[in-house]
Amino acid sequence: MRILLAILAFTPFVSLAQPASADSQKDTVISLDIELRVRSEWRDGYRLMALPGETGNMTTFQRNRFGFSGGWGRMDFRIHLQDIRNYGQPGGNTQGNMGAAEAWVSLEVRKGLKAVVGRQKIDIDNGRIVGAANWANPGRFLDGVQLIRTREQSRSALMVFWDEVNGTQRLLGHHIQRFGANRTLTLLAFHQASDTEYSAFTGGATWKSKGAKTGWWAAEAYLQAPDAIDTKPASMLVLEAGRKGLSGHATTVGIDLLSNAGQDGVAFRPLLGTNHKFYGWMDHFYLGAVTDGLINLHLRHSGPISESRSWGAVLHQFNTFDSQSLLANELDLFLTGKEKEGISWTVGWSLMKATTLHVQRQGDIVANAWTPAADHLQQWGWVSLQFTPSIQLK
Repeated sequence: MRILLAILAFTPFVSLAQPASADSQKDTVISLDIELRVRSEWRDGYRLMALPGETGNMTTFQRNRFGFSGGWGRMDFRIHLQDIRNYGQPGGNTQGNMGAAEAWVSLEVRKGLKAVVGRQKIDIDNGRIVGAANWANPGRFLDGVQLIRTREQSRSALMVFWDEVNGTQRLLGHHIQRFGANRTLTLLAFHQASDTEYSAFTGGATWKSKGAKTGWWAAEAYLQAPDAIDTKPASMLVLEAGRKGLSGHATTVGIDLLSNAGQDGVAFRPLLGTNHKFYGWMDHFYLGAVTDGLINLHLRHSGPISESRSWGAVLHQFNTFDSQSLLANELDLFLTGKEKEGISWTVGWSLMKATTLHVQRQGDIVANAWTPAADHLQQWGWVSLQFTPSIQLK
């Protein structure tokens, strides 16, 4: 029923499908896109808690992407292949895989309406529910079809994606409505049905309002109803506010509330969210292990060092959803820069001080080692170097 309602809500797209006018024709454009990225990491508690005395490990990852993108008449396309390599194995062994990152074609059906078919990078709103997860070495790409309608103050999209390997189908409807230059409302309806993954319907809205000068505030609210019968829905609420100064310094403060299982219910799951972005770079929440609800108080500040250098820090306090118990505190620090040759680099360091409750919830360490693990400062450091030239061929 939810899928049927979502399809009916977007049926006006079909009635708009008419041949494009001659005015929409454009010259042929094609470019060669290359990405070379190498990241070395030192891990001592990344994703899962580490015990005192355990030796941290150093690993190097390499991501190479190579492909073409461009347009011809009413058609645009992108074909990118990627090769992911993992170094640092005993004896110098290397593990890797190669495949298609993006492979899609879009066609302008008429002015303001286009269809996109193939493997695509999908980043909805700020990536809390559906994101491209570009920080991860393989990234995240979805196979399917989009139908997009764009107007002066709005953008609507109906998306159908499928994953044959995991037996998963996803149907999404997304709408962006702008009110002048400073206010934006977005709506999302997302149903995931799977043989191997979590099956649920997630719906909600985001609102962002910019102040007259440099301030802004935003709110997000979602409900998630699992396909299981007689189960109460879960919820997520986010409140944020920020300010960007004239000197380039920017500050954001906010709170995330993701409900726990509770009585006859289930915990909220971000599904395809870019969790690394919101719940700490140590990736202990929603990645290292399943998380049963969370309160995330966060403060972020970034600023310039020079014209091509900047720094930043993010502070998290993680609590249980009932706000009664502390889970962990985390500090993420980074420096980033860009060079004239098109090379960018980032250096980061993350520190986490967890509690025994967090160690227990992760469920990876035996009970008599909970306290030693909690007393051990968890750390993760990394250096990333990236080169992304784009060469215009025509």
